[in-house]
Amino acid sequence: MENLIYSFLNASVLFFIYKTEAFVEYVKLFRLGKLFEIEEYEKYLDTFGEGDYWTYLTFKKRNFLRKLVSCPYCVSFWLNLATFSYHQNFVFLIINIWATLFLFLLLNLMYERSK
Repeated sequence: MENLIYSFLNASVLFFIYKTEAFVEYVKLFRLGKLFEIEEYEKYLDTFGEGDYWTYLTFKKRNFLRKLVSCPYCVSFWLNLATFSYHQNFVFLIINIWATLFLFLLLNLMYERSK
């Protein structure tokens, strides 16, 4: 049962990072805007009207790290790999990857239907 907590936690982190503006708001709150180029992102929103921070990152400068960070499935894998390093159980890793993706996609579906 404890193993399911990591799937829920990872799916929640992915949802709040990629489907809400929580990341941008927390960066502003902690005054890290210059480090994460938030002012340029807001100019990008004024110019194009829509989009999210992760699309802006890949639009501004295409490199491997920015593409990796902008992909929720890739970040999901790395989050699950971090939990694997704690538990050292390969079966747990596979189950956790699938459960995290399922829960993340379920949250997305519920969020889209609520709009």
